Amino acid sequence: MAYRHLIWDWNGTLLDDAWLCLEVMNGLMTRRSMRPVTARFYQEEFGFPVVEYYRKLGFDLERDSFEAVSREFIDGYNRRRLECSLYPEVRATVEAVRAQGVGQVILSAHEHRTLVELVGLLGLDGYFSQLIGLDNIYAAGKAANGRAHMASLPHAPHEVLLVGDTTHDYEVAREIGADCVLLEGGHQSRARLEACGVPVLRSHIEVLALL
Repeated sequence: MAYRHLIWDWNGTLLDDAWLCLEVMNGLMTRRSMRPVTARFYQEEFGFPVVEYYRKLGFDLERDSFEAVSREFIDGYNRRRLECSLYPEVRATVEAVRAQGVGQVILSAHEHRTLVELVGLLGLDGYFSQLIGLDNIYAAGKAANGRAHMASLPHAPHEVLLVGDTTHDYEVAREIGADCVLLEGGHQSRARLEACGVPVLRSHIEVLALL
């Protein structure tokens, strides 16, 4: 398949940050005398919209509003965001994709301003024609932004590949008509990704064989 455009997810796909999300959330839970969760639980239960994951964790969102918990989580994440790094093969992969003349964007459920900041700080901004984030911190999903982006492209849907690390990425790809591959090791377990029925890759460099 000759793809002409790649849509990359950010958190857990290019940025290795699932460990930080787990630590920050466990901090929130500990402060509320709730039992912290394991990395295995996180990968088996985390999903979108994030509010449903908060309910699974046991947050009483009638007493402790989702907006307040989200703000506390994002504040904790942002204080430590520079501790996160790219996965080892990311830079070589996006550089090779660019060298082949394939367009690239990032489509993320991350808040847009902080997405732009972090991509720039990590020196990746020159590889992408667009960085597409949300206008809020609540991570409800990114399908609407995905549809708008697809409508702006000169390519047919089968010429577009979405690369992500969650079942939500697969759902977005289906909704916008793009093909999809998923990467293990991010925010969800390999078993959950395999249930989507699309290729699940072990490393970023494997994307190059699909171009």
